[in-house]
Amino acid sequence: MTDGEYSLQDSIDTISAVIERKKKEISDLEGKLKRYRKQEKKDAVSELIRYINADMISYITVLADMKEDDSILEGLDIDNPDEVDRPDCYDRYLESQGSDVVDQEMKADEIRADHCALVLDCWYRDIGEQALKSKKMVKHMLKDPYILSVIGETIFDDDELFSKLSGLVDDSKKKSKKKAKKGKKRSRRSRTCFHPCGNR
Repeated sequence: MTDGEYSLQDSIDTISAVIERKKKEISDLEGKLKRYRKQEKKDAVSELIRYINADMISYITVLADMKEDDSILEGLDIDNPDEVDRPDCYDRYLESQGSDVVDQEMKADEIRADHCALVLDCWYRDIGEQALKSKKMVKHMLKDPYILSVIGETIFDDDELFSKLSGLVDDSKKKSKKKAKKGKKRSRRSRTCFHPCGNR
């Protein structure tokens, strides 16, 4: 399994390095926070710490999924994560750490985005498979114009799927015609075989 252009091991190594770096950054910023006297600076640094911490937790959840090791998540509240906006000063802060750090951050962010997209794709396929295997769910979906439109568009845009559907529809029409012809023949037989009681 790979995420984008990176191998799984390369992705794990990069994400792990970013997590350790962010831990150190938080520790350093917390040390600076104690020395600041102006409330404005304290608020700015506190906001930066909250963002880096939230970002670090996001990377930890990705790492746990990549390594298939939930023990990495111990002690983290991942069910109710804090929604922290990216501070305006973050880019300047990151650049102050050096070009290597900036490059590492960009690579890690790309890996995380690719991995999350891959996970979502797997979830969507699993949900779709479960839905199509449920007769009740299929019946419900057939009543929803939006779902029918999405399915129809997907099939129409895929030459192979559209060709298969067309073939199935043609086969279904041929079978219906054969059944109709058989029905007419039976109807004729029943009329010729029927004799009213008075004509015996």
